[in-house]
Amino acid sequence: MSDMNGKKAQFLNQFCKKNDYSFITFDFRGHGKSNGNIINFGINDWIEDLKTVVNYHKLQKFILIGSSMGGWVAMKYATEYPDKVIKLIGIAAAPDFTTDLIWNKLTQTQKNKIKSNIVIKKRITKDFSYYYSPTLFKNSKSAILKNSKKKYYGETLLFHGGKDLTVPVNYNDHYLFNSIFQKLKIIKIQSADHSMSDQESLKTIIKFI
Repeated sequence: MSDMNGKKAQFLNQFCKKNDYSFITFDFRGHGKSNGNIINFGINDWIEDLKTVVNYHKLQKFILIGSSMGGWVAMKYATEYPDKVIKLIGIAAAPDFTTDLIWNKLTQTQKNKIKSNIVIKKRITKDFSYYYSPTLFKNSKSAILKNSKKKYYGETLLFHGGKDLTVPVNYNDHYLFNSIFQKLKIIKIQSADHSMSDQESLKTIIKFI
């Protein structure tokens, strides 16, 4: 639920300006300044948002960066359009999180509510909750990355934090043992949490851009 005014996006924006790189960021539908309620969308909708931005700007070759949910979108897009993405960077990327991170942790009552087309609320902290909708699970099913037969041959860098309580630090290690991402490196920053917005994380990430 982060947006284009977040610390990571702004840091990358300033880095690109300083180094004379073009930079594009946007809010998915249901996020930030974009229209819509997040509970009405899923991964395939957000992949279409990325496609829309790429096609509108007639982008041919670019470095693609995605954080958390956006990491899933970026990784899936790179496997679908490998000739466009010259480098893929995931920051606490959470591919397949609907099945591998959420569904298995729901109670049977919560699962039954979702199956009955009811949105459930899951409290994360005292002041913050996630809302999991049936649309999220249904719309994301065909985007499950581990089921992909396609491959991405460009350089892939996945950053993970040792103090991440949302996406485990070893979450994407299994990609080291399959052939989807042919040139994969996983960089772990033990002091970082899920946001990876601390200075050590941000400075490490830009070294690889």
